[in-house]
Amino acid sequence: MAEKKEPAKGWPVASGDYTVGDPNNPVAVSSSGGHFKDDVAADFISAGAAIVGSCKTENIGLEKQIANIISNPNIRFYILSGPEVPGHVCGGSLKKLHEKGVDPESHKIIDAPGAIPFIENVPHEAVERFRQQVELIDMLGVEDPGAIKAKIQECMTKDPGAFPEDPMVVKVGEEEEVAAEIELPLAMPADPFMGVINDSVEGIRYKSQMLARDYKLSMAISKNSITGLIAGFILAFLFLLPFIYWALTGVI
Repeated sequence: MAEKKEPAKGWPVASGDYTVGDPNNPVAVSSSGGHFKDDVAADFISAGAAIVGSCKTENIGLEKQIANIISNPNIRFYILSGPEVPGHVCGGSLKKLHEKGVDPESHKIIDAPGAIPFIENVPHEAVERFRQQVELIDMLGVEDPGAIKAKIQECMTKDPGAFPEDPMVVKVGEEEEVAAEIELPLAMPADPFMGVINDSVEGIRYKSQMLARDYKLSMAISKNSITGLIAGFILAFLFLLPFIYWALTGVI
């Protein structure tokens, strides 16, 4: 029998839209878009899933799932199923997170297709633990409960036992997933980009000042050029006036 570990106290540690089964089971099932009906979720639980839920956002939603999985070392398979979430692209972002991880400086999921794919409320170590602990089973786009149940049962036969490290507990934060859902589809979180925004504003201000200076300088040059031309014309006329008089009268 595969070796098991005690999950973190109070598991699942993060709130969310899920159904919980036996915490010793090795499978987590997530619908990228949409909610599993209660009878379907119950069927998955009976087939061997430890937790069945959904994910609607590519930031806080993924953070909560990461927190719940790494706090239970017995979960070794993550089945990603259901339709993709338009705009947020949770499934695609999750796949990139598992494949490439998160940039430790910007907190952005590397090459993620989602609108706001930033993991800011769990540490980088937690993301890496998630990537190491579970095998990602890509069934994105599959909505057939029978096919998903069969995959759960297949994973049960391959249970490698608990991840060798103890449960890792992280606090996702007070933000609610619904708050992330109502953000503008192309919006970016403020904190990582405030420096960029400030630099951009300063750059625009500087360029505006330079344009104004160049405009004033150009105007000054134009005025000086016109004045110079008029003065030169007058001097030339005065210099040529005797010759003009001589040409007309024949007297110098």
